[in-house]
Amino acid sequence: MKLEQPTIKAVLIAVFASMLGIANIAATKVVTIATVSTTAGVLPIAIAYLISDIGVERYGKQFGHTLVWSGVASLIGVIGVSQLVIALPGSSAVNDVLGASMPILLASISSILVAQHGDIALFVTIRDKLPYRPTRNIGSTVVSQLLDTSMFSLLAFFLFPQVIGGQVLALGLIASIIITEWVIKVIIAIIDTPLFIAATEQ
Repeated sequence: MKLEQPTIKAVLIAVFASMLGIANIAATKVVTIATVSTTAGVLPIAIAYLISDIGVERYGKQFGHTLVWSGVASLIGVIGVSQLVIALPGSSAVNDVLGASMPILLASISSILVAQHGDIALFVTIRDKLPYRPTRNIGSTVVSQLLDTSMFSLLAFFLFPQVIGGQVLALGLIASIIITEWVIKVIIAIIDTPLFIAATEQ
């Protein structure tokens, strides 16, 4: 069954927003393999960027910005509901997870507004200048994910926790997380390029 264009757009918006929500809970977990540290939120964020690239390629820059604003709206909703859950009487490990995620949610909103809108602009610029499709998917990710990862990590794990509470990480560990996550996201962007091409075939 062939999906209608409005249905495809709705699915892209839903998946994009849900990946951002999942990423910001998963980012409370720092994963260390051997001597390499990263957060568990790296995979859903990479998926969100792929969805954004597919959306812009298929439906244009304006739809890409719509994706970003839908993601921001979903994160604001997560903040509101999580605070209500924490305020409910009773003790639960969920309170600790949601409380710890507050700096991450605020950092995510900040970095998404800057990096994701920038990613869309860069994607369109590369698309207009270079006809080879993989260059726009990979090229925009390489630049925008470095900005996104650096801004998010510094805000989420250093600046915001000192202001509103939360886990403060050493700057050395944050630098390791930034480099590791950026490299992982670039690798994922290269690996998922066939999916991008398949999803944007006319």
